[in-house]
Amino acid sequence: MNTRVKIDKTAPDRWIDMSGVPADPAVAERCRVSLIQAALTGLGAAKVVSAAVNRTGRFQPPNPPWMMALDASMAGLTTSRLPEVSDLPDFCDVRVEYTGAGGRVAEIAVWVPLAWNGRLGIANGWLPLWGDLPFSRPLTMPAALRNGFVTATTDSGNRDPRLFGWAFDETTGDLDHDFIRSWGYSAVHDMVVVAKAVTRALHGSPPEYSYMAATSLGGKQVLETAQRYPEDFDGFWAIDPGVSWTKAIPAGMWPALVMKEYGTILPPAKLEAFRAGAVAECDGADGLDDGFLGAFEDCLFEPRTLIGESTEAGEITERDAEVMTLIWDGPRRPDGERLWFGIRPGVDFWSGYGLAMSPEFPGQLVPELSLDHFRWVTGDQKFDWRTLTFQSFEELFDRGVREWADIATDNPDLTRLRDRGAKLVISHSGDDGALPAEASVDYYERVADTAGGVDKATEFARLFVADGDIHSFHLGRGPGLTLAAGMAALMEWVENDSPPELLVAERRDPATGVVRATRPVHRYPTVTLYRGDGDPNDADSYVGAQP
Repeated sequence: MNTRVKIDKTAPDRWIDMSGVPADPAVAERCRVSLIQAALTGLGAAKVVSAAVNRTGRFQPPNPPWMMALDASMAGLTTSRLPEVSDLPDFCDVRVEYTGAGGRVAEIAVWVPLAWNGRLGIANGWLPLWGDLPFSRPLTMPAALRNGFVTATTDSGNRDPRLFGWAFDETTGDLDHDFIRSWGYSAVHDMVVVAKAVTRALHGSPPEYSYMAATSLGGKQVLETAQRYPEDFDGFWAIDPGVSWTKAIPAGMWPALVMKEYGTILPPAKLEAFRAGAVAECDGADGLDDGFLGAFEDCLFEPRTLIGESTEAGEITERDAEVMTLIWDGPRRPDGERLWFGIRPGVDFWSGYGLAMSPEFPGQLVPELSLDHFRWVTGDQKFDWRTLTFQSFEELFDRGVREWADIATDNPDLTRLRDRGAKLVISHSGDDGALPAEASVDYYERVADTAGGVDKATEFARLFVADGDIHSFHLGRGPGLTLAAGMAALMEWVENDSPPELLVAERRDPATGVVRATRPVHRYPTVTLYRGDGDPNDADSYVGAQP
């Protein structure tokens, strides 16, 4: 088939014009369990459970068992029922059970559009992305399907209601290392193998191009796949990724530990006062006072200058300032050596999108993910974080780095990806309160060093850091990267040999969808500066400059 398609960004999640691509009626005829199972005979671990054509335009996502563990305020989700998805093109809905490492059975869903763009496009991560996520960046199943991609998702065999406690066998209480490896990387590879085989069975040929685009934990899996299975995809987009997992995740415990050890809990009102103070002091280095800090603006704001300032939670004290200073600085050894990055001044890390969220104590101060990491390290699912001291934190931090290197996602050697001609885009939000952008910068610099310098690295991997953007959702104080912007740029690079020098971020009115502002995001290490005149809400009013 002719797989040339028109790339045309018409919405935050629409970038391919499918209007001239006809549906193939033969796909509906082939959408049968027996035919697809015969095509998967070489995959002895795969069992086709069902196959049916969906012509309704609608789909009701199933609630995953761990839905109750999610923060119900995130992305408008509720713990009762995920919202129905609509406006879907006709597709063959295939469900496969795949027996992976350790004998666990993963449930894989493959959606094959009758009108196909010739490509595979998937995301995965913590949970199957069945539904729409407004203002988000991962390539969800509905978004991929509407753009003409065959798409797939897997639950990695995880149907446990425990948030990250699933790593412990409920019967023995022991860590299930096969399951953890499956979650870390192998289940995604298994899914890709199945999805390509199903595509060949229904359309008569495999995808000409394959893409993976996911955020956060899904971004970690993008990087893991790029490092371990570069042949699986032609284009990779790792969005706000959990790179250097064994350092980034325990570092999320640092704010809570500092508050506990100093006996001073900073409530949201004081945290916001410090954030606002930093922005007031440091904003404008990029040529514009816009209410947030540029991703590479240095800010040496001293929290002590706010001592005595009134907030809704009382006056800021000297101890408050000490605690804030340590949180921003990040975890260090007694000799001053840095364990990992702190939180950049000006970033909101305590609300719904922060790894160190819920600063009300002694309620749920501690982020569950960081706590579960320490439970994995100790092998004790009842480990109490309140027993941590600065010394024991350092010891367990180091132990985790040593013993869990297999899922660290920090290998900078992308030679295999480069040699097969695949491309990698990494993007990170400058105001990411969950996973600091500095982690992606650190990883990219190590990739460049391994490749022989930034000029060599840019031939196959590029990094973009967006000012004012937040974790996974373009709802920050500044314009954010959209799914369409990143995917269009990646496809142009892979298919038309047109590497992206910049991506254009945008801020839309959440109610109307109208674009209110645009801003360029230049490839690292170029930074974005306001040129001094022109509309600050127009991307043309900015230039790129070397730091």
